[in-house]
Amino acid sequence: MKVIHRSEQLLVLEDRPWFIGIFMILMALVFVAGSMALVGNGEILGGFFLGLVGGGVPILIAALMVRRVRLTLDRQAMRLTRTSRSVAGLSQKDYALGRLVEAKVAVSYDSDGNTYRTELHLKDPPETVPFTNYYTNGRKPEQMAEALNDWLTASQALPVPDAPAGNH
Repeated sequence: MKVIHRSEQLLVLEDRPWFIGIFMILMALVFVAGSMALVGNGEILGGFFLGLVGGGVPILIAALMVRRVRLTLDRQAMRLTRTSRSVAGLSQKDYALGRLVEAKVAVSYDSDGNTYRTELHLKDPPETVPFTNYYTNGRKPEQMAEALNDWLTASQALPVPDAPAGNH
């Protein structure tokens, strides 16, 4: 998660979960290597199933779970856009920027420890839009919420432009 563009008119945040994608590919490769070793020892059926299940499941998880998510807040167009791209395709949700109240950090409590994600709170009607579909540890969700809220606060401090003078 990181801020990839910040100006008075535009804020763009992006999440590219490289670690989980690479981890799933490496896991699949380990299982496929194990299945090849079994096939080399004459265990053809066992090697086939280990390769199919051990290699296929991590690739399937990666295809379903790994998504690049981009939040674009455009003050000029008065739009908030959440774009999600994965192996399955592209999805895009568009909201009026005026509906955005604030960004908060949501916490998932677990016996292994707490994990966090950034959520956008909208009004009229009330709605919560997660930045990512998953919770993570570390300070990144908090940093993203701070970046969003700082940008929103800065927008309230900007002067309103004067109306252009017309011919009367």
